[in-house]
Amino acid sequence: MDETSNRPFSAATRQENLECLAQEEFDLLIIGGGITGVAVARDAALRGFRTALVEKNDFGSGTSSRSSRLIHGGIRYLEYYQFKLVFEACNERCVMRTIAPRLVRPLPFLYPLYRGQKPAPWMLRAGLMLYDALGLFRNVQRHRWLRPPEVKRREPLVAGRGLLGAARFYDAQVDDARLTLMTAKAAHLHGAVLVNHARVAGLMSAGGRIVGAQVVDEISGQEIEVRAKVVVNAAGVWVDGVRQLSRHHSRPMTRPTKGIHLVIPRARLTSQHAVVFDSPRDGRHVFLIPWDDFALIGTTDTDYDGDLDNPAANQEDVEYLLEAVQHAFPGAQIKHDDIISTFAGLRPLIFSTGGTYALSREHEIIESPPGLITVAGGKLTTHRLMGKQLTDRAEKKLAREFGIYPEAECRTKDLLVGAQIERVPVGNVNERVSKHLVDTYGGDARWILAYAEENPDLGEHIVPELPYLMAEALYAVQHEMALTLCDVLIRRTHVIYETPDGGLKRARAVAELMAPRLGWNAAEIERQIADYAAQVALTQQWRG
Repeated sequence: MDETSNRPFSAATRQENLECLAQEEFDLLIIGGGITGVAVARDAALRGFRTALVEKNDFGSGTSSRSSRLIHGGIRYLEYYQFKLVFEACNERCVMRTIAPRLVRPLPFLYPLYRGQKPAPWMLRAGLMLYDALGLFRNVQRHRWLRPPEVKRREPLVAGRGLLGAARFYDAQVDDARLTLMTAKAAHLHGAVLVNHARVAGLMSAGGRIVGAQVVDEISGQEIEVRAKVVVNAAGVWVDGVRQLSRHHSRPMTRPTKGIHLVIPRARLTSQHAVVFDSPRDGRHVFLIPWDDFALIGTTDTDYDGDLDNPAANQEDVEYLLEAVQHAFPGAQIKHDDIISTFAGLRPLIFSTGGTYALSREHEIIESPPGLITVAGGKLTTHRLMGKQLTDRAEKKLAREFGIYPEAECRTKDLLVGAQIERVPVGNVNERVSKHLVDTYGGDARWILAYAEENPDLGEHIVPELPYLMAEALYAVQHEMALTLCDVLIRRTHVIYETPDGGLKRARAVAELMAPRLGWNAAEIERQIADYAAQVALTQQWRG
C-alpha cells in the first residue's frame, strides 16, 4: 500500500494531490469521478498501477448521486431478453452485499398483480424463477408467491380490489453518493491520486496518441498538465464532450435520457417493501422505494437534450409519476402538496435509434484515438465489473506498449475498505441519530461523536427535523474531500431533498462552519449560499 494511505481524504490532501498531478507521469489518468471512474481508480491502484483521477465537479455529482439507490438484478430487463445483463447484475449484487454490507442492504420487493393486468400470474412466476436462476440462487431468499390474504396482512397499501396475489423477491438498496465516495476513498487508501473540482479543458497528444490532459483547478483557476500513458474517459453523460476534445472524435456514443424521482413523506405511503407498479399511461414499471422516513417514487425515462450539468424534473415528469401513484394507491390520496422535492439524473445510454425504454443498460469500451479508452453506458449495479473490464483493457495496453505489468491481480471482489458493519458506542445521541451515524459512517462515526463532544455546537442538527449533525459538515471537509456547500448538503448528506426548503435557512450556518477550514471570506460564503440556493431551486422547478 502506498504512503498516501496515511493521509486523510481531506481538502488539504487535495491540494497536495494537485501538485502531484503536475509533477508525475501516471500509468492511468481517469477522467470522471462518478461510480465508474472511481471503480477503475480503485481497481488500478490495487493492481499497483500509478493512478490519477480528476473530476470536474464532485465525486458522484452527476448520475451517481441521482439514481433510484438500488443495487438490483433488473427484473424488468428480462422483458427485453437481456439475460446477460441480468446475470451480470445479479452476480454483482451478490458481490456488493459481500464486500460492502453496511452500504448495500437487502430490500424486499412486492410485485402485485390485479385482475386484467399483464403479465399473467404464471408468466410472472416463470420470470421470477428465471431471476432466481440467473442469480445462481444466492439471493437473500428465493421469490415467493403471496395470496391476497397474506398480501393484505403484510402490505395493506397494495391490497386493493381485484388483487390476484403478489410476488415477493429481494434486491438491495444503497446510498449511491456514499458508495461512490467510499469507493473513491478506497482508491485513495490504495495509492491513487484523486482531485475533485478539476475540469479537463483539453487532451494532450504526441505522435498521434493521447498522452495526458490539460486540467483546470476550479477552486483556484490554476491550469496544469497531467501526463499519463493511458487516459480513461469515464465521464458518464459527458463522455462525448471529452471525446470532442480530440480531433479523432466521430459519431456520438451516448444518448442521454432523464429519470426523475419524487420524494414523499413515508407516513403518506407507508410500506415495508419496495413496490413495483405500472403507469396507467404507458405500462412502464414504476417503483415505490422506502428510504428512511421518506418514500422515493420513480422513475421516468425520456430523451434529454438540455443542460447536462443541471437536469431537473418538469411538470410533465411529475404529473406522469403522480398519476401512476394515484392509480396504484388510490386510498393514500397523494397530491402535489405531499411532494417534498424531486431530483433528476441522466442515464449515459449507448446511442441507438430505438425507443428509450428498450435501450440497453449494457456498457461498451472502445479505444479511439490511441491512448484514450472510453467506457459508455452501464449501471450503478455493475460498476465494479465495468471497472475490472476497463482496467483489464488498460493492463494489456500498458504491458504491450510500455512493458509495465501489474503487481497483483484484480482484488475488488475481496473487500471495500470502510464499508463493513461495525459496532460503535453512540450513547450520547438519540436512537435515530445513532442509527444514521452508524449506517452512514461505520467506525468513522467516532470522529463525528468526538467533534460533538469537544464542541457542543457541533452536536446540533443541521436541520431540526433531520438526523444530520453539524459535526458531519466538519468531518466532510477533513475526511471526505468536501470543498463546497453543495458537496456537504447534497451528497455527504441529503438535506437538499429531505426538507421542503432544502435546508436553506441553515445553509449559512453550515457555510460559516466550513469557511475557516477552506479559507472562505464573506464574499465566498455568499457565493456558496447562492450556488446552493440554485440547486435547491432545481428540486422545486416543476412547480413553475
